[in-house]
Amino acid sequence: MNSETKEAKILREMRLILTEIARETAVRRGSQHILSIETIARMRDCLGLISDREKELNESLGIEMNSRPKLGADKPNTVRVKLREIK
Repeated sequence: MNSETKEAKILREMRLILTEIARETAVRRGSQHILSIETIARMRDCLGLISDREKELNESLGIEMNSRPKLGADKPNTVRVKLREIK
């Protein structure tokens, strides 16, 4: 049975939604962003608050937060092949 509190579930879902919005609205460097600078700043602030509260909840339950996100660089999608010189 999952002992996750309703607050923890809400925080997790809010974090996931905000990061999905950020990912889906990302633009190439130098292009105009669809979201305003103020909205982006408020999203960052919200994510920071969510993270802080999740940390507080986990500390109160004695849960360590030592996991880190896995980035694409963890698993290379290329294979290195040794080539020999043609004689």
